[in-house]
Amino acid sequence: MNLGDDDVIVEDVEMTAVSGTVVIDPGHGGIKKVGGSSANNTTSASEVPEKAMTWSLAKLVRSELKALTAATPGSKVTVHLTRDDDSNLGLLDRAQVAAKKKVDVCVSIHYNGFNGAARATETWIYPESGGNVNISEDPDLATRVQAGMMGALRLFDPKAKDRGVKDSKKLGVLKDVRLGNSRGEHPTRACLVECEFIDVPAVDSLLNTGPNAAKAMKGLAHGIATGISQDLEANA
Repeated sequence: MNLGDDDVIVEDVEMTAVSGTVVIDPGHGGIKKVGGSSANNTTSASEVPEKAMTWSLAKLVRSELKALTAATPGSKVTVHLTRDDDSNLGLLDRAQVAAKKKVDVCVSIHYNGFNGAARATETWIYPESGGNVNISEDPDLATRVQAGMMGALRLFDPKAKDRGVKDSKKLGVLKDVRLGNSRGEHPTRACLVECEFIDVPAVDSLLNTGPNAAKAMKGLAHGIATGISQDLEANA
């Protein structure tokens, strides 16, 4: 697939028509902590806040999902964002967007930061030990999204490290009761992505300041969108 007017090509997997409703959650936002959601957790080496990068990527994922739908006759995918500006929502409110819209897929977007050297991309789900009622489906969604991200990132940086799929009880936005899931009815599959460590100068160049940053970000969004589309297809 040609990414806009540039010369970078991301390999697509041939897909059949898909339908469904998706929520993309740009992590953080605003100027203060709200309901367990901090305003901003980390900042890139060039001082770009995580909250701005999550919002930018979420909008790109929405665009890429719409493009994939348009390219596949018979597809109909509706995409919602949990926020459309620099505001913060509590974790419950973010998950409740998915519950109210009765979505099929919810993906929360974040970036990591640590010591300016550590690198990796990872995708998280809520664990079975925490009561995840979608434990047979969430790992598949996470694996598809993780694979999409890594395929895109490694086109631009072969050093991109794959940390795979993990689980944690600490991710309140993924709690089933908040997403509207129950053991009797659990329509929403959910995961949270941590797209690289942006405090690393090489990653900051890759995604923010370098000559191919716009292409890399669009490729990353395309990878996430492809993973979501594949998941919708598999659960049709």
